[in-house]
Amino acid sequence: MFNKDGIPFFIIMIPFLCIIFCAFFISSYYMKVSEQNFQDDVKILIQTYPKKDFSAKLIEKVIKDKRAVYEKNKADFLYFIKIVTLCVLFFMALFTFLMTSIVKDIVNKYMSKVENEQNKLKNLNETLSSKVAFGIEEGKRKDKAILEQSRLAKVGSMISMIAHQWRQPLSELSGILMELETATRFKKVDEKHILTSIDRSNDMIEFMSNTIDDFRNFYKPDKKKEYFNISDACKKAINLVDATLHNLSIDLLFDIKKDKKIFGYPTEYSQVILNLISNAKDILVEKEIKDPKIYITITSRGMQSIVIIKDNAGGIGEENLDLIFDPYYSTKDSSKGTGLGLYISKLIIEKNMGGELSVQNDNEGAVFKVIVLG
Repeated sequence: MFNKDGIPFFIIMIPFLCIIFCAFFISSYYMKVSEQNFQDDVKILIQTYPKKDFSAKLIEKVIKDKRAVYEKNKADFLYFIKIVTLCVLFFMALFTFLMTSIVKDIVNKYMSKVENEQNKLKNLNETLSSKVAFGIEEGKRKDKAILEQSRLAKVGSMISMIAHQWRQPLSELSGILMELETATRFKKVDEKHILTSIDRSNDMIEFMSNTIDDFRNFYKPDKKKEYFNISDACKKAINLVDATLHNLSIDLLFDIKKDKKIFGYPTEYSQVILNLISNAKDILVEKEIKDPKIYITITSRGMQSIVIIKDNAGGIGEENLDLIFDPYYSTKDSSKGTGLGLYISKLIIEKNMGGELSVQNDNEGAVFKVIVLG
């Protein structure tokens, strides 16, 4: 199809083949027509003149003369055809040479362009590894910064919840001390009163110490899977945030329709529930919802254990609904969220526990559904 220079073969050969075919066809046609004309002329000559007017030798001589004339015309025509063919072949050869030169120039330009692009691609490939390495390092640096921000936000949130959990026992301790001070000033204190106050104070201090232990154990990663009740994991999360919700006047309605024991990581599961409750709390506060409520419902269907967490904050915007679980995507202010909470929660439920975490809106607000096989 192509020669070594990449020039199409037909550009060189087809014109020559066309000329040779035309010359052969014209010559054959002319010889056929000439022979037929000669035979027709002989027949007319014989029919025109009666045999008595011509001797056989005279007729033969006339035919011979006619034949000589036709042969001479045929030879002249063939000579003419040869000259024309040679001229046409010459011009076609010149035309082919010019076309070959033009096409060769075009091909060379194209090949030069391709070579330049290949050189660019080669240079790009040579620097690609360094660029990729730089991009990976940059991504790690950003991830590290965002994770650090997320860790600080989590610590801040934990401290805030601890403060809310401690507020009530601290108030009670303050009351006990004031009561003792008043009784001492008025000389009404006795041993029984002191011992009772000490017992009450110890109870408050023990509660506060247990709160610290609860938070410390809550954020400690699970080492292995184990069987646990869904309701217990949910209560563990609720206990940590209950004081905060009470302080913000948010009602939490907890409904256990059908509890179920599942196999997984109980602490991580509780962290997911806590994260969903905290998100609902944040949006209720942000939108300043009157009579704010969070609903938690535990049920099951066949092998599936289902926890539904919903609020009455009006729901998630349609433009955000498909992106809500993407990493670093958050509808909150950058100082309040990193966009990792729901992403990590989805990883825990779907990757670590083989379940499903989904979200949709109803007529009141957002509805998060956590499904895990029992």
